[in-house]
Amino acid sequence: MRLGNAPLTIALIVINIVLYAADFFTGGKLADRYEMLPAAVQQGEWWRFLTYGFMHGSWPHVLINMYALFQAGAFVEYCYGTPRYAIIYLAGLIGGGVAAYLTTIATGEPTVGASGAIMGVFAAIVVLGFKLPRLRNELLRAAGFPILLTLGSGLVIPHVSNWGHVGGLLGGGAMSALLNPVRGRELGPIEPET
Repeated sequence: MRLGNAPLTIALIVINIVLYAADFFTGGKLADRYEMLPAAVQQGEWWRFLTYGFMHGSWPHVLINMYALFQAGAFVEYCYGTPRYAIIYLAGLIGGGVAAYLTTIATGEPTVGASGAIMGVFAAIVVLGFKLPRLRNELLRAAGFPILLTLGSGLVIPHVSNWGHVGGLLGGGAMSALLNPVRGRELGPIEPET
């Protein structure tokens, strides 16, 4: 697998880092405008269901997320192909945004970060484990630890939207279940649909 097989993953990483740098040097003005903020969504700013996933709260936040995206995204993009991977990423992003919105209406707490979308990408690895039975154990192990680590850290670190993580898992997992990998036959026989 070469980086040339993962152009969207590389583009997403670059965009997230550039936007974090721009937000940092403008004193957080980008995040204020594009984070998931329930009150703003209720006033019609629906684009926040997408843009929140490109805002990050700190350098460690963006770097950890981009490392995870590189690890999982390059593989999933290779397996599913770029167009299907884009749909999976988008489903995780929106699923995470909707879950974060629904669970912060009462508090009004803002949500930022690509982790909901990234959890959707890890969910796609789990789904691939069931579509490619020969690789099932390896893929479930590869995705299971980061998923459990993310959900576990969300339980102990304040102001982390664990529901956003769950929403991303559900959105990305559901979408990847509907799509077949384009390079699956190279990795092993695809489990027939029932």
